[in-house]
Amino acid sequence: MARARSKSKPALWPAPRLPGAKRKADGVLDLLGRQIVTGIYAPGDRLPTEAELGRQIGVSRPSLREGLKVLAVKGLVESRTRRGTRVRPRRDWDLLDPDVLHWMSTATPDPELLISLLEVRGIIEPAAARMAAQRATAAQIVAIERAYHAMAAALPHDVEACCRHDLELHEAIIAATGNILLRRLALAIRTTLLSFFRLSANARESYENSLKEHWAVAAAIRRRAPAEAERAMRLLLAGTARDTAPAFAAKPGKADKGAGASARKSKTQTEKTWEEGNDPENVAT
Repeated sequence: MARARSKSKPALWPAPRLPGAKRKADGVLDLLGRQIVTGIYAPGDRLPTEAELGRQIGVSRPSLREGLKVLAVKGLVESRTRRGTRVRPRRDWDLLDPDVLHWMSTATPDPELLISLLEVRGIIEPAAARMAAQRATAAQIVAIERAYHAMAAALPHDVEACCRHDLELHEAIIAATGNILLRRLALAIRTTLLSFFRLSANARESYENSLKEHWAVAAAIRRRAPAEAERAMRLLLAGTARDTAPAFAAKPGKADKGAGASARKSKTQTEKTWEEGNDPENVAT
């Protein structure tokens, strides 16, 4: 009986040419991580043999094995004796791992990830704004307002800089809560969050329209008005959901109508969530 051959796919990126075993292992990690996250190797796929992968990438077996070990720790692959290395289901991936988030942020926008991020922000950031209004130091309030003014100054000519300062503003609010776990979470998702900001349709227009919403949050924090800060953050995030809505709508062709329908369904569910669960009028004073 003929043995099943492992799936062999060409590398999409140049093989890393870095000195030292550690750097070569890092190159293996980055290359295979990107290929898995972007779907070159899909969940359930078996990776080529070590010998074949080594030839493709141009590294020794020890460097290759070290890279595969790290991918296994991150939940992307599992290796079994005589069965080879397979890509694990996405539900097993460590989606808060900085490398995994970075690879996902450089891939084609994933509606499921974006919607999940928006929902997490809706849970965390309004409460963070409330806490910041109660706990922020004078220096932290200045940092929040400085980030806002830098956002405003970047428009209309430098939307990329505006996105970076937008991230600074949200991170400054998280820092002002004084909660060390929230700060670590913000650091973990910062790359994905920055990519999320860049996805706003017609970014220049949407950012100009949202400046008032950002300032309302900053002003409420300065006035030490917790309920007002929470309400303003909910309004800001509702605007973000509106601006990024086009990213949730796939443009399916004949081969992926099901995926497009799923994306449209997810968008509808998300909009309903914002209408029912994030109504500023429901915020307790």
